[in-house]
Amino acid sequence: MTTEDSQPLPSGETAPAGAPENAHVELSIDIQPGMQVQVLIVSGRAGEKPQIITQTALPAQAGSPSPIKTAPRFRERAPPFLRRWAQHARTLAQNRAAAGWLTNSRLLFALCLLFYVLIQFTGLGVYPAHFSYGEAVSIVNAAVLVRNDMHGAQQDLLPTFTKNNSQYDQSATVYLAVIPYLLFGKSVIVARAVTALIALLGAVWFALFLRDFLHLREWWLGPLLLALTPAWFFLARTGLETAQMAAFSIGFWYYYAVYRDRNARFLYPALILGGLVFYTYTPGQIIIVVTGLILLAVDWRYHWQQRKTTWKGLLVLLLLAAPLVRFFVQQPEAYLDRLYMYNSYLVWPNLTVLQKAGRYLLEYLRGLSPIFWLSPHTDGQRIRYAFGGLPPLPWLYAPLIVLGLYTGIRRWRAAPAVRLAFYALLAAPAGAAVIIGGTLPRRLAVVFPLVLFAALGLSTALEWVEARRPWLRRWSNLTLLVFFAASGIFAMLDANTNGARWLPNYGLDGLQWGAPQVYSAARGYALQHPDTVVLVSPNWTSQGQTLRDFFAEDYPNIQVQGAGDFIGTYHEEISTYVFVLTPEDLSQVRQSGKFKPPEVLQVIPYPDGRDGFYFVRLAYVEDISAILKAERAGRRKLLTETVLLDGEEAEAQYSTLDMGPVGNVFDNVPDT
Repeated sequence: MTTEDSQPLPSGETAPAGAPENAHVELSIDIQPGMQVQVLIVSGRAGEKPQIITQTALPAQAGSPSPIKTAPRFRERAPPFLRRWAQHARTLAQNRAAAGWLTNSRLLFALCLLFYVLIQFTGLGVYPAHFSYGEAVSIVNAAVLVRNDMHGAQQDLLPTFTKNNSQYDQSATVYLAVIPYLLFGKSVIVARAVTALIALLGAVWFALFLRDFLHLREWWLGPLLLALTPAWFFLARTGLETAQMAAFSIGFWYYYAVYRDRNARFLYPALILGGLVFYTYTPGQIIIVVTGLILLAVDWRYHWQQRKTTWKGLLVLLLLAAPLVRFFVQQPEAYLDRLYMYNSYLVWPNLTVLQKAGRYLLEYLRGLSPIFWLSPHTDGQRIRYAFGGLPPLPWLYAPLIVLGLYTGIRRWRAAPAVRLAFYALLAAPAGAAVIIGGTLPRRLAVVFPLVLFAALGLSTALEWVEARRPWLRRWSNLTLLVFFAASGIFAMLDANTNGARWLPNYGLDGLQWGAPQVYSAARGYALQHPDTVVLVSPNWTSQGQTLRDFFAEDYPNIQVQGAGDFIGTYHEEISTYVFVLTPEDLSQVRQSGKFKPPEVLQVIPYPDGRDGFYFVRLAYVEDISAILKAERAGRRKLLTETVLLDGEEAEAQYSTLDMGPVGNVFDNVPDT
């Protein structure tokens, strides 16, 4: 085996402008009759000499041992149809026109965006199968603003925050929903499409960050890397504001990188997107403030050098803060009330400042924990944001993230933009850490730096493999595109077809499934029976009134009220109501002994076939007055219990309670 060096171009010949440097190779081989010669020329990267590998085999002589037989190649052992496919692939690879598009990064990026749109927008009304009040509230508040000529509850023009239930925490998402509401009205698809479009912008910014600042050859793959992340795939298809906040956060980091490395004037769009992060979602307020403090500290010299721009940026920042200042003047207790509502440990009176700091650090680290990101979320409230039994991040990304972190540390000095990825990773968990057990929506901002490091790790791994197997380079782009696009399309089809049955916990403690189905049936019944009032049970979902305002605002004879109100009190007009009850509600009605057998008019099944909701008419038993009179007499009897009061036992007498022990009145706590 011999190796020859490459030679320069012959005199008088020059390489085309902008083309890589060519190499001229000359070989001289003495060949005997019957000798076989194999020549392999391996081209290196720009500036490197190509390698030439020759291998010869002498003809067999009479009486000499036969040459050693080698194992047949794969293509000789493969089935005929695989050999035909391999031949078509070789023909494609040798075709310059076909091979050109495989190396055209802009074309590949356009294809990835096309697949991203297909994956994220197909079946928006089908999956996620459950539509929550959190998805409905932005459009409901947008409708209220439009109806009130853009005035809020305090009659202030363009209010900073609008109410979500009893708390002021809706802002930018409401204003972003105004135009879609005016154009298309209220619907599940409209609510989700607003988020999906903003998330699409985030996917574009993500790919541009990979291209312009990490300089990854596979930057075009960015949108599909996000789409194949279950946390992003799920939340970017909902009407929840968390995906909007995460997308604006990616845009902030991209434009800050442009400001830092290319053009100082891009500080302005970075600040505007940072303001959107702040006003879009409550955890985003903490995230962007922490981000600003980090960047102010690490880049203070550059900020000072660009002070002609940064002082104007300070004016932009003050302008963005003005609505918040107005809100503080109007509602000085709002943020404290919000901490109480979420039962944040920051307002627990029995913890010291040091203990609260320790709790914060613990919750912060949980936001970065591999256990959180690589374990399925199928328990408690987390089930509402779970992509079936899959973890928020694919297991495939775990080794890539580790490799990306290692590569980023090695490039810390050489590539300043890599540091931004680490800063983003440090800031992202800060928002969710103020409460215990933060759910996936509160931690979604962590997805950006994690997937970014996965992309960096993937690029590093490909460089390592291609350096040892150069022939793989011609196939890598096509392989990546086909693998990620096919995986994303399969996940989308599976979700739209089977997703409603993945986690069959449909009630209040689970998915809270049924809003579109229940209200569609209720509207149909109310139209056919205008003299009947349809009462929808509130016991299967949170904030049922918000869902009623979203689906049935124009139907005054559809209301939210449970059958429990009719169990303890006599209602003479009960025959004019139709009740929409859950199986638990219907069981309570039957066991109360106060009603005749319910007349079931319609049943809405759960996705797994079980009975989910019943449309029923109720009628009291004949002796209902005597039963209620006896119950009232029983409730007048005082109950006696020993309670702990200021460390001493005391006897308390009290009337019947509907929930909780009487000791909570004297602050044996449960949430005071």
